[in-house]
Amino acid sequence: MSESMFIRLFAGVSPDYFDDIPLIPFGQWLLPIGIFLLTVGFSMERERKLETFSLYRYKGVSDWWKRHFVKRVIFGIKIAVLLLLIVLVCDIVMGKLVLLSTEMLAKISVLWLFHSISMAVFFVLLDLFPMRRFVPGGLFLLEGVTFMIGSRIGAVSHVMYGMWGMYLRSSLYETGGFPAGAIIITEAALPAAGFVIGRKYLKKETDYL
Repeated sequence: MSESMFIRLFAGVSPDYFDDIPLIPFGQWLLPIGIFLLTVGFSMERERKLETFSLYRYKGVSDWWKRHFVKRVIFGIKIAVLLLLIVLVCDIVMGKLVLLSTEMLAKISVLWLFHSISMAVFFVLLDLFPMRRFVPGGLFLLEGVTFMIGSRIGAVSHVMYGMWGMYLRSSLYETGGFPAGAIIITEAALPAAGFVIGRKYLKKETDYL
């Protein structure tokens, strides 16, 4: 199973590691997340420069936020799907697809996609604030640090964000894993919550001005 690049990059860190954080599996998990965050960040920076010249088209800040939020989250979904497809094609070319059952492929992909959506939502929302330059690094650290805390302290592992995208740490793989259904529902609800929070923040800022 470990020979599949798809599993190495998207399934997460095996629960078989009890004492130390396995650097290679952990690094493999963080690699696509880092690529995802950098790609989304680069696109946001580029889009920000272009939007400066098109703000006059919107009736108000709510209209801009709605279009901006939806567009950025959809872009994040596209990047997440693209990363999955690229690695899957690599497995096919190298003859490793036989190591992946359709059921396992689907479970890994679903958890990764919903986790990516949540990261995209956090990214778009936090980009509204003055510390936007630190958002990619901050989200990357959030992923890594919360995973390490969850690995060290089993009692809080289920509520650690860095665990939530990992198939190998979920109830879909092991009995003691985090409840996959509840986490998927939570991450699916984040776009609506992020949109509302962002709209209220912008309205407050514009009212203040």
